[in-house]
Amino acid sequence: RIINFKYKGVEYKVSVTYNFNTVKLYEYYPYSSLDVYFNYNVSEDTKQSLIKSLTPLIEGKSEADAANILLRFVQIGFEYQTDDEQFKREKPLFLEETMNYRYCDCEDRSILYSFLVKTLLHLPVVGVDYPGHVATAVKFSVDVAGDYVTYKGQKYTVCDPTYINAYIGMAMPQFKSGNLEGIIEVKN
Repeated sequence: RIINFKYKGVEYKVSVTYNFNTVKLYEYYPYSSLDVYFNYNVSEDTKQSLIKSLTPLIEGKSEADAANILLRFVQIGFEYQTDDEQFKREKPLFLEETMNYRYCDCEDRSILYSFLVKTLLHLPVVGVDYPGHVATAVKFSVDVAGDYVTYKGQKYTVCDPTYINAYIGMAMPQFKSGNLEGIIEVKN
């Protein structure tokens, strides 16, 4: 699959491979808690494909700029549609499924973004479960301005892969109050 996105006036084409048999395996996977999706082992083919395609785009960049490039990749490269619209039921997607299906929603984008941050940037990341919405937040090694959540006494900057064209530190206006249903721990 070729994923196109634009960041700061530059157009990028990212080539990603995935195993369709893995997608078929997950097609009827029973609904589980979100931590299962945030913490499962991505297939080695898909993982290596993403690393190979995205590493050149972020090499030599600051953490913030690299995180913004990855954020824009997820925001722009994947079309949005709710699970009800696409599947007629709630269906969080495993990463290989996100690569396969034409559409994905907020938790799918957040699962993908969290994987990219922990794999490519080696930074701690969490899922942020707002009422009716899921985003991510990243613990940068330097202070980053903007909206954030606190997890285990540490500041995690909001990075919302569904808030189109938003940069790191920008929560959707309706979630700026910080009213959360929970934090989803992403293991490194």
